[in-house]
Amino acid sequence: MKFYIATSLARAKDHNIVRDALMDLGHTLTYDWTTHGSVKCTTPEKLRLVCQQELLGIKRADLLIVLIPGGFGTHVELGATIATNKKIILFSSEEKYFLPCKDTCAFYHDPSCKHIVSSLSNLNPLFNAINAAEKEKTFANI
Repeated sequence: MKFYIATSLARAKDHNIVRDALMDLGHTLTYDWTTHGSVKCTTPEKLRLVCQQELLGIKRADLLIVLIPGGFGTHVELGATIATNKKIILFSSEEKYFLPCKDTCAFYHDPSCKHIVSSLSNLNPLFNAINAAEKEKTFANI
């Protein structure tokens, strides 16, 4: 399966843990934004290029994995993916992000999103959700 991972730049190491585990299983990452780091203070041209590369990565992916909490860009990537009707897995070590509270986001409850609460040291729930995603068209909210 082709996948894209969205999260904040501060969580690049977490991104890489998930990326490496999925690639070891034969899945394909469509774009690795961790390779260029922050581009906020570069040039408008670089910002446009990274925007285009990230959106193309989302377009090419079968599945978006969102490591929550994320940043502003994470939520843009989530919204762009919801608009494409693709499968989305929201992964967090804390359930609070999926409960009605100040830390959640209405878009986390879109029918295309599957919630996974687990630590990065136990990616089995993520692997199981990806296997299910390969068999399903969309997820039902949890």
